[in-house]
Amino acid sequence: MLTVVVSVLAAALVGAAGPRVLAVLPEPEPAEPAPSEEGVEGEAPPVEEEPKPLYADLARTRGLALWLALGAAVLAALSTYPLRDEPSFAPVWVLFSGVGAWLAFIDWRTRLLPFMITVPLHAGVLLLVALAALLQRDWSVLVHGLVGNVVLFAVFWILWFVGTRFRGGALGYGDVRLGAVIGLALGPLGSTTTTVGGYAGFLLGAVGGLVLSALKIVNPRSFAFGPYLVVGAALGVALGPVFG
Repeated sequence: MLTVVVSVLAAALVGAAGPRVLAVLPEPEPAEPAPSEEGVEGEAPPVEEEPKPLYADLARTRGLALWLALGAAVLAALSTYPLRDEPSFAPVWVLFSGVGAWLAFIDWRTRLLPFMITVPLHAGVLLLVALAALLQRDWSVLVHGLVGNVVLFAVFWILWFVGTRFRGGALGYGDVRLGAVIGLALGPLGSTTTTVGGYAGFLLGAVGGLVLSALKIVNPRSFAFGPYLVVGAALGVALGPVFG
């Protein structure tokens, strides 16, 4: 249990650092406006989205550090308790839980998963999975992580690619990057856990999206999938042994 307690506290500290990171996070390059298509009958004009909130403004959200710390602590508890007998995996999920809380908040408010966070997270998780393999003296841990990384990246990329061919595709490319990180973190825990963690994110997103769209809380054409993917990954660790 000591591993779980330390992991939860460490993840909470990482989560609480979120506002400081947001305050210095570079804004994305503005997207070029799409060419107008005039004279198409029966087609409604595109709906203008509200401007993206500035990261620096989001960093000043009241109580944000506390909420991110709590969110990270819950994610860490879900993911590290089932791994309490294998503490070498705990750092992977401490990092994922803390930074995952940032990403969930940012995506919910901006519909973006910043490249400047997802790529360093990917590198950090890779290093920690390699460290777990070294501590266990079992390099299959790293191999399974890389296989999970490639498989979930491929699945998310295909869904993103298909979605871009149709209006209202739910996944953005940031979700594809996050999916690769999730596969890397879940892969060493087995194919069942990886499948459950990946599928749980989609299931939560589908159900949550339908409910929130019905309540007019979110626009179904501009939907934040990241929070559900982060929670789904933690649930995968918690529920994987049940299905395995």
